[in-house]
Amino acid sequence: MTWTEIMKFIGATLISMGGATVVIVGLSKWFGDFLSKRLLDNYNNKHSKELESIKGKYNKELEETKTALEKAKSQFLRYSEKQFDLYNDLWRVLLYTKLQADELWENAIPEKIPSFSEQIKLSKTAINDNLLLIEEEHYDKLMELLKQFEQFQFGKVRLVDIRRRPGENPEKISLFETRQTIDLNKRTKDNYDKLIMEIGKTFRNQIKG
Repeated sequence: MTWTEIMKFIGATLISMGGATVVIVGLSKWFGDFLSKRLLDNYNNKHSKELESIKGKYNKELEETKTALEKAKSQFLRYSEKQFDLYNDLWRVLLYTKLQADELWENAIPEKIPSFSEQIKLSKTAINDNLLLIEEEHYDKLMELLKQFEQFQFGKVRLVDIRRRPGENPEKISLFETRQTIDLNKRTKDNYDKLIMEIGKTFRNQIKG
């Protein structure tokens, strides 16, 4: 084999080897890119599924929370509406009770005392029957108001008894005790006048929210 033939053989071999190398390198790059893309797609798919799962979980919790809030809102509105009606009704009852007390203050007629006593009982029943809808602060003030009305009633009964009581010197006895009882009734009236105004103010604030 001549030198020229040897050089041709080596050249052909190198060319042949070079072409295969290019093909192998090309295939390796394509396969690497393919695997990388598949791995990335798999990761993205898995990540997306996890995100969807988390999203679905929070959406469910959000809907449950919204439902609970709507239910609570509905219950609060119903409660507020009932409380609004109750406070208006109670205020009318209290004003009527005060009106009867004021009439007794102007003129302590014995015949008026039983109806005033009955009105106090009706007021107390109205308050106790609706205890769950009355704020604790208001309930305490209402009980104090009824106490003042009862004291006023007792004072008026006492005043009537004094004026009817016989004695050795009825004018002298009646004058002293009558003045004392009237003064006590006046203080009681001032107390219930002040208290009912306070209750009216707190009722207005409660209704306004």
